[in-house]
Amino acid sequence: MSTPGLFVPQPEGLSLAFHHAAIEGGRLHVQRCSDCGRFRHPPRVHCPECFSPTWTFEPSTERGTVYSYVVSHRSFDPAWVERIPFVTLAVALDEGPRVIAALERGGADVALGTPVAVRIEVQSPDFTFLWATPAD
Repeated sequence: MSTPGLFVPQPEGLSLAFHHAAIEGGRLHVQRCSDCGRFRHPPRVHCPECFSPTWTFEPSTERGTVYSYVVSHRSFDPAWVERIPFVTLAVALDEGPRVIAALERGGADVALGTPVAVRIEVQSPDFTFLWATPAD
């Protein structure tokens, strides 16, 4: 569960539904349009491709590549101070959308295009956190 001192957001609406799908399924889920099949993130009421209001959350492959990253040398959240420096990634999932995740280990071996695996960590009954590790 949650790390002591870690700020845990209180999501609502579609964001809450996104986190609940992950918690109930035990893995990252991504919103998918029921009409055209497009995956999207963050969750939206209407598909940006066909404007359909019908959708589901489907399990992700939990695989992708590093689209962008930043190395943080300071933290305003006391729970992250012991992890400094830490790396935050924008991961382009194999399904198409991008998600934000923290690099679980190291950082020297991360580069744009690096294949990664992502996993959820349940922080509360309503919130999940994404971790990424270089894929083997």
